[in-house]
Amino acid sequence: MFCKYQLRMKWKRHILFIILATSVFCVSHTVVAQTAELWLQKGMDAEDKGDLKYAQECYNQAIKLEPALPTFWYNRGAVRIKQKQYSLAVVDLNKCISLDTGFRDAYFNRALALWQTKNYQFALSDITHYLQKNPTQMEAREMRYMIALDAEDWDLAIEDLRWKMKQHFTDGATMLLAGLYEKAGRNAEAATYLEKAVSEKPSDITVQLEAAAMLQRLANYQRSMEFLNRILLEEAIPDETKSEVLHLKADNYFFMKEYSPAADIYTTLLQIDTGNANLLADYGHCLLQQEKFTEADLILSRALKMKNMTPAYAYLGRGMARLKLGKGEDACADWEKSFKLGEKAAGKYLNIYCNKKE
Repeated sequence: MFCKYQLRMKWKRHILFIILATSVFCVSHTVVAQTAELWLQKGMDAEDKGDLKYAQECYNQAIKLEPALPTFWYNRGAVRIKQKQYSLAVVDLNKCISLDTGFRDAYFNRALALWQTKNYQFALSDITHYLQKNPTQMEAREMRYMIALDAEDWDLAIEDLRWKMKQHFTDGATMLLAGLYEKAGRNAEAATYLEKAVSEKPSDITVQLEAAAMLQRLANYQRSMEFLNRILLEEAIPDETKSEVLHLKADNYFFMKEYSPAADIYTTLLQIDTGNANLLADYGHCLLQQEKFTEADLILSRALKMKNMTPAYAYLGRGMARLKLGKGEDACADWEKSFKLGEKAAGKYLNIYCNKKE
């Protein structure tokens, strides 16, 4: 992914002036400096030709001759990034910055290397430092946005996406922003931008479907239903899209505790897609809420056998059905599996019905 971002290389030409300045001290140092300059030039020429391994060797020689010059460490760090030697690049850029804390481009490149080694917080610190001096640098903003996503720093991602949107129109950015607000737990703002995204593309079924799904996650089931019903009024909806819309409708009914219409939709969908394990699990829970325990046990067992995506939830439901059917030991066994798979609610049932502290 780092290939999208250009390494900051402008500093490498500045070594000429540094070396000329140091040459006035003594003749012997002038010879060393000139030799270091030659190695630097050889390295840059090798980079231009794509010979990164030789370029690195040249910078190695330059560093041996002039280890106190930050530019040499910077260049070697940059060429190591190009070779995907990210950890070694960090070492070189650390040295560069220790020699010159004002070397701004080194912070950019170190952020890039740290990002690739999954050191997201340190990468964010570096790229933020760079942006303090270069606040309008689009490439740096884009990189910080991407790092923030990897770090799940949703508030910072929101800040950078909003900044980008002010600079130029980005197609689909409003929906992305709504999603980030949702992840940040800022549901009111998520709903606001969701409505705005739909108003920007009122005839786009995909946008309306995304909005309906997000509104469901935000527990705004009635508004979600409005979008779903609007989609169903459209002509020539692909069968796959129609099935997704109906599934969302059934889930909305379930969350609103309207189990009968939910069950009707689940039954219709299962007639079309009999092998859908996730749909079976949802239907099984609907039957459980309708107190159809024998059927719920059967359906949830089928879902688990077919390996639905949320087995912890399915085991939880089947355990509840089996308890009602007088199968206490089987219920406890299901809840143990559910709890081990991460379903915290199963721990409560184990404590109450199975005399097990989980």
